[in-house]
Amino acid sequence: MEESKKEKIEYNLKNSSEENATYNRKSVNNIKKLIIISLIVICIIPILLCVYLLLKMKDMDEQIEKLEKALEAKRMELMLTGNDEVLSDEELLLLEQDASDDIDKKETDENNVLSSPEDQIGVSSNLSTEAANKRENLNGKKVYLTFDDGPSIYTDEILAILDEKNVKATFFVVYNEDQTLWDEYSSIVEQGHTLGMHSYSHVYEKVYADLESFQEDVTMIHDFIYEQTGVDSTYYRFPGGSSNTVSRVDMQILMGYLYEKGYTYYDWNSLSGDAVDASLSPEQLNENIMKYVRSNSGDSIVLMHDLKNNYATVEALPALIDTLIEEGYEICPIDEDTEPVQHVTYILED
Repeated sequence: MEESKKEKIEYNLKNSSEENATYNRKSVNNIKKLIIISLIVICIIPILLCVYLLLKMKDMDEQIEKLEKALEAKRMELMLTGNDEVLSDEELLLLEQDASDDIDKKETDENNVLSSPEDQIGVSSNLSTEAANKRENLNGKKVYLTFDDGPSIYTDEILAILDEKNVKATFFVVYNEDQTLWDEYSSIVEQGHTLGMHSYSHVYEKVYADLESFQEDVTMIHDFIYEQTGVDSTYYRFPGGSSNTVSRVDMQILMGYLYEKGYTYYDWNSLSGDAVDASLSPEQLNENIMKYVRSNSGDSIVLMHDLKNNYATVEALPALIDTLIEEGYEICPIDEDTEPVQHVTYILED
């Protein structure tokens, strides 16, 4: 009896020890799982934060570039309208915020309002007597249509419209990493248009970081154009124009480099505003252009953009061409005989 009781106690102790060991193993395993999960969470959170911050930085960079373009375009508009007043930082900030709201849209004179593309059908081939008289009175004033920042998904449409209207234009192009668009460089040349340089990257911080960066950028876009088309382009348009305020290098130094290379830079004295406000209608874009063209004392170089978010520019083009022809302007591509429009003139040192 005593021995049986002893065996029972030993059995209970053994079972208790096994239960404790099992419990301890489970506790250790749970702790291990908790540690592993904690480590995974600790690793994932910084990665997710980094991805989020990178996306936010990319979005901010895009927004900053858009604001810079809008500010430069608005500043050019103020200059073209004769407002040479130096703006304060606060005023520049306000221009950034509402650059698209300040374009004059109040012209209501019937002679200054473009009709729709449908109303303009056949104008180029059937000029009225009044339009013919306007052509004679204008004494052969020329208009140069220029498109910046291409090629884009709309370049083909622009080229088709120009071909249909039998008009030649000028394309100041940049490097496009989308190789499906590389044929457009050749198409521009093959259809008789002028191909100019508008920088390789069009990133202001890179292009204008220092003289060496500018030289490298110009060389890269020149060589890329030559590789794609065989054209030794000598026409250049500064990103933001020759009077831009973002360059860290004196613009006279950059102009001197272009002069040494035998390149001519072209700004503009008429613009549509398509880089200021992508929501402008085709009619508004054309009204903006014609406002300048009609007021310019001489020839006009028109600034437009060949971008994926500027389809209104494509829609506006047929009516713009028809109106220019109707009013007697000669539409030409930039060539070596074109008198440059330059916001800032290069001062050649003796």
